[in-house]
Amino acid sequence: MSLYITIAISAYLLFAFNGIADKFLLTKAVKHPVTYAFYSSAGSVLILALAPFFLEAISWSTFYIAIVAGACFSFALYFLYDATQDTSISRILPIEGGLVPVFTLVLSYLLLAERLNNTQLSAFFFLVMGAIMISFRHERDGWHITALKNATIAAVLFALSFVLTKYVYLETSFLSGLVWTRMGLVVGALSFLLIKQFRKVIFAAPEKTSGQNKLIFYGARVSGGLGGFLQNYAISLGSVTIVNALQGTQFVFLLIMTSILSIYFPQIIKEKISRLILLIKIVAMLLITFGLTVLTV
Repeated sequence: MSLYITIAISAYLLFAFNGIADKFLLTKAVKHPVTYAFYSSAGSVLILALAPFFLEAISWSTFYIAIVAGACFSFALYFLYDATQDTSISRILPIEGGLVPVFTLVLSYLLLAERLNNTQLSAFFFLVMGAIMISFRHERDGWHITALKNATIAAVLFALSFVLTKYVYLETSFLSGLVWTRMGLVVGALSFLLIKQFRKVIFAAPEKTSGQNKLIFYGARVSGGLGGFLQNYAISLGSVTIVNALQGTQFVFLLIMTSILSIYFPQIIKEKISRLILLIKIVAMLLITFGLTVLTV
């Protein structure tokens, strides 16, 4: 198995932990999506401590691209959390798991001239189909049109962020590129403060959050930050399209974790699976497994 694939799968394991914590906080503690997007992005300022040791000079054009890449990620988080609050997370996951890799495939083709061979395209198809199927749940409630719009915007912004980040890594070393793009996340976070309504809820959030929820939040940021580091490292080493297609493994980890945790926290994490849904998820895991096998043979 290629090193970047192993690193990407490790990142998605950490993102699974992060996703469960985010679900808990968005359900019980954080009431406005911009609050979560701000503090999730602002935490990237800690990466700037690496600047004196690893930052390398880059061209002005690459600098602007790095800032846009990071800012796009911050804005994507906002639209993702906003969509999550408008509808169920089970409806958001298929959109992100399916559209982000597809948009990444298109954008990397146009902006990076990245081309997948026939084997990689086959693996891409199975991984994306598996990601969509494993996050599927049969629910009677329909899509909220605003949630669908915001989820799609988030998918485009995530894809653009990943592709531009890959461009930066092609122009400089990994750690240097990481610092430059994290500057963009901080810029994106600070831009939220330009809106008065956002400033009010952002600054009020720490006082309204209990000590236990703060601990969960910081734990989520550690796991999400480390996952983001590994994901970016995988992107710097290999295909940004394949790295995003591997997101289906995150849903496998999430399915296992939520099935266990729903026994102990049924009010927050609900994982009711009918026979039909169980069959769909088994087929999805087989597709993801087959996709991984195609990549590593």
